[in-house]
Amino acid sequence: MPDDPKQGLFFPARQAAAAAPGAATSPSIEAAAAAETRARPGRLQLPRRMVLRWAGWGSVLLVVGGWLNGFLGFFYPHKTGAFGGTITAGTADELKVGDVKVVPDGKFYLSRVPEGFLALWWKCPHLGCTVPWKDNEEALPGDEGFAQKGEFHCPCHGSRYNRYGQIIFGPAPRPMDAFPVTIDGDKIKVDTGPQKAVTRDRSGPDSPQIARA
Repeated sequence: MPDDPKQGLFFPARQAAAAAPGAATSPSIEAAAAAETRARPGRLQLPRRMVLRWAGWGSVLLVVGGWLNGFLGFFYPHKTGAFGGTITAGTADELKVGDVKVVPDGKFYLSRVPEGFLALWWKCPHLGCTVPWKDNEEALPGDEGFAQKGEFHCPCHGSRYNRYGQIIFGPAPRPMDAFPVTIDGDKIKVDTGPQKAVTRDRSGPDSPQIARA
């Protein structure tokens, strides 16, 4: 509530309307009104307390607006360029046959095989460990025709995968999951996210997840 009952909460109260013709007014009231009129400047002056009130409530609204913006951003995130959305992994001429590129934002490896490109989710199908790419280890069966070194080797339980994501050794029950890949002009785009991951029984040169270059 305002400190002065004659003042509004955020705006000065309007002056009372002039007394109706014939209404009785005391000389003291008329003198006070005349003095107030003479002392009133040509522009509106706000009481200091009202200015502080505006500043305080304005700060509160800014904080609430920031919270609301974060709340909406949490439930309606912009997925482009981050895991769960579409990521541009590079260009078609960036990788040579046999090359493997890690894409941290998408949590996948872009593997170039003779038939095209594969996006392999780095999550091990065994127990979910992150599978690193070891470019100094000997190439596994399936890669020996176009590469001499390199394999995916899970550090948790020793599962080993070739460039197609095919399980060669270890306890993993299936190949590495793959994300859909499309080639738009010369750009390689990958749809990421757990819902987009393709579970496969086998992966090799005939894998339908290979985007043909």
